[in-house]
Amino acid sequence: MGSHDGKVLYRRHGATGECANAQLCRRGLQQFNVRGLLKAHAVLLWHALAHNFMRMRSLGLAFVAG
Repeated sequence: MGSHDGKVLYRRHGATGECANAQLCRRGLQQFNVRGLLKAHAVLLWHALAHNFMRMRSLGLAFVAG
């Protein structure tokens, strides 16, 4: 993080990745309530899908059926 490019990258990461992690924690994803890697992965994907839909709604994007 000593270089200028590293600082820019770190600042950009804080604005994108950490925001999503904070919102998932606020929605209750602090501990998985299922057993097994496959089930935990499915729970994480459901939370990611819900996060993406909430972001689309907050940005005013329409849902397009394709």
